[in-house]
Amino acid sequence: MNQRERLTKLLLKQSLIRLLKEKNISQISVKELCASAGINRSTFYLHYANAYDLLEHVEQEIIDNTNAYLEKIEANDNGITYILTFLDYIKKNDDLFTIMLLKSNENELFSKRLLNEVLMNIDTFLQLDVPENMKRFTYAYLVNGSLAIIQEWILENFIISSDELAQLIFSLADHSLLTFKSSET
Repeated sequence: MNQRERLTKLLLKQSLIRLLKEKNISQISVKELCASAGINRSTFYLHYANAYDLLEHVEQEIIDNTNAYLEKIEANDNGITYILTFLDYIKKNDDLFTIMLLKSNENELFSKRLLNEVLMNIDTFLQLDVPENMKRFTYAYLVNGSLAIIQEWILENFIISSDELAQLIFSLADHSLLTFKSSET
């Protein structure tokens, strides 16, 4: 991809994020995106089919960037460190995550996909001892619970530290997994 393409995509991404602050994706037209980005529609259609396609690319980029950021964690670090690093990343990119996890409410799947990706990576650190037939349900519980906590944290303008929140999420998850540990003994 050449520099002009990168600039065009960056302008469109920034335009979409700016517009998502004010309205839902279903209310954003390609014409509006292009006017906000300062490009013409034919240039838009060289890269994306519609506003939803652009949103999908932005979401995938966020997931990829989050994974790349989290890959820097040492393999010997624990789950709390992993959660803390993720929370710090959210806080560092608070405008983007506020829009994508709170305001872009038409697409709940993105936030769950992002959290699921993070939790699946944590599983490699923690080696959760959950029966295979229960893993899917356990992760659904952990993803939805963690997402609600993180959304509340963002809504409350990061009222508690990343470290405190990481401890809370980790201890709630750990406590919920005690059922499996106690049934093994």
